[in-house]
Amino acid sequence: MTATYQRIRVRVVRVGPHTTHVSVPTYTAGQILVPVATFDLMSATGMTRTQLTGADLTATANVIATTDTDLYLHDWQTPAC
Repeated sequence: MTATYQRIRVRVVRVGPHTTHVSVPTYTAGQILVPVATFDLMSATGMTRTQLTGADLTATANVIATTDTDLYLHDWQTPAC
């Protein structure tokens, strides 16, 4: 099966020193939190850990993923208002 990548919205739910958990509404209706590296988010968005908590972001993801590790979230951005 070939991956299909699209830009999607995500919400940061929990920010830790090493791992951040995001909710992806288009994947399992946002019920499963997907772990990502906190440093990657901070570097990509220019936000601090405090600013990331509760933030709405966009990322590119494999929209036909069947597991959270297959989502391959990357290319993080803050959405344009």
